[in-house]
Amino acid sequence: MISQKLPFAISINNFAEGKIADNQQRQGQKYPCHVVAVSGAIVTVSFDVDTGGVFTIPQVTCPVIGSEYIRLPIQVGDKGFCISADTVLGGVSGLGSGLAPLEEPSNLGGLVFVPIGNKNWSSVDANAVTIYGPNGVVLRDTASGAVVTITPTEISLVQGTASITLTGGTVTISGTVIINGRNFLTHEHSGVVIGGSDTGGVV
Repeated sequence: MISQKLPFAISINNFAEGKIADNQQRQGQKYPCHVVAVSGAIVTVSFDVDTGGVFTIPQVTCPVIGSEYIRLPIQVGDKGFCISADTVLGGVSGLGSGLAPLEEPSNLGGLVFVPIGNKNWSSVDANAVTIYGPNGVVLRDTASGAVVTITPTEISLVQGTASITLTGGTVTISGTVIINGRNFLTHEHSGVVIGGSDTGGVV
């Protein structure tokens, strides 16, 4: 049997298309996904794409985009998408070690999770910075020398041994309270007379 020979133009076109398809398969993919597990700044995501039942995209563990100094309270179920770097990220994310080789990662091997906006989020003031989380908000310096904590039931300001706590309609203050340069607990009043008179001004 004599094999059918394809014209050169068709053969070279098929060859080029095959090479392009191979290259696209090697490139990092950018698919929508949702979070299925959280470990600090590392998440595992499941991809929200319809492959038509031809194949299954495995779940991937990757870092969350962002800085050490602003930690997003990423939750299971949060939606976003993954973008791909030009090489593996294990050395900088802590999921691996060493310097990244100057070669392409696998098409799911250099991913970073990026949260994405959603029209169903709660409404906020569009002209103000809004920060919130399921358990509240924590503001602190690197060494936690000063910490502001907001929870659903309490607001706490702590610096060194001094603190102010607002909870249940009660304000609790620990440490030395200074008002207009005078110690609140040890200040004196002028014009003190035993009896029903009011005291004078603070000395």
